[in-house]
Amino acid sequence: MHSHQDYQGRRYLAELDGLRAVSVLLVFTTHVDALFWDRLHGNTGVTFFFALSGYLITTLALREESRDGRLDLGGFYLRRVFRIYPLYVVVLGLYCALVLGAGMASDRRGAFVDSLPYYLGFLPEQALLQSTGDEPPFSGAWSLGIEEKFYFVWPLLGFVLLAARFRPRLVALVVVAVLAALGPLVGEIGHLVQPYAHIAFGCIAAILLHDERWYPRLARLGEARVLYPLVVALAVVQVTVPGIQLAHDLYVLHGIPVTLLLVGLVTSTSAVPRVLSLGPLLFLGRISYAFYLTHNFPLNLTQAALPDTGLAQGVVAPAVALALAVLGAWVLHVTVERPLIRVGHRVAGRRRALREVPAM
Repeated sequence: MHSHQDYQGRRYLAELDGLRAVSVLLVFTTHVDALFWDRLHGNTGVTFFFALSGYLITTLALREESRDGRLDLGGFYLRRVFRIYPLYVVVLGLYCALVLGAGMASDRRGAFVDSLPYYLGFLPEQALLQSTGDEPPFSGAWSLGIEEKFYFVWPLLGFVLLAARFRPRLVALVVVAVLAALGPLVGEIGHLVQPYAHIAFGCIAAILLHDERWYPRLARLGEARVLYPLVVALAVVQVTVPGIQLAHDLYVLHGIPVTLLLVGLVTSTSAVPRVLSLGPLLFLGRISYAFYLTHNFPLNLTQAALPDTGLAQGVVAPAVALALAVLGAWVLHVTVERPLIRVGHRVAGRRRALREVPAM
């Protein structure tokens, strides 16, 4: 296992990019309707994203707080804005061009038009909720709306109101997780708060791992005798339990073993994180945001172009679509996403430098 000192010194957790790649591949399979792909139950891939977001955002904030005495809230928001919004807007514009301009998905054009105000207001989860028929194009962005609210609220709650307060932070996150789990009791809209339980689990893991007293207890999850059975158990659940998605009885509970796996990965020096750190997985993990937003384009294209047979739709179409999706995501990553991320870091850095200039 990594020691607590080693863990604190790790600036790049490669295995989490690998896990992100596996997660986005699972999401990809949900749109392949032929052969065996539905048995992978790829909807659960989004659960990994939520737990990862809670863990990574909280870990970075905790390290900044430990280093500088507090989280630079303005800098945090600037980095998130430049990280999330530019690519989102570009892809939404592409959907508008294809659906409204080129006439694609004409049977769902009305649903897209109705959803457009929600998309423009960065409320894509509300577009999914308001849809009464077929899901509108770009409905897969619903998870981004969930995460955006987390990015806005959690830094304020955890690092301003509860700054440097270990137990109150944990209590607040437990309350969030419980309320999110009970969300469906208030009606259909309550299903859309369930993912905040997964995010809260990731935040709790980050806080406990950051603490020198708790780290060795959680690090036992990184021991091979614990981590390997956990991986196998999650794989078995993945292929045997269908429908673990919003409104499913096991949806919130599924986030617990997912978070335990995450903890095991970042504390372990075993073969599992090494496999997840292989080059192809790291590459896909780095472009996973662009891939997530755009993978439906090549998949729909190849499915429409190929014969309606099991082999063509279940093997050839996914293979070709995957290659095209990776290529398209890489192009967007290097032309839009990565440059704007750098701009966000520069703007946040300049803002911080100006604030640190002593008054005359």
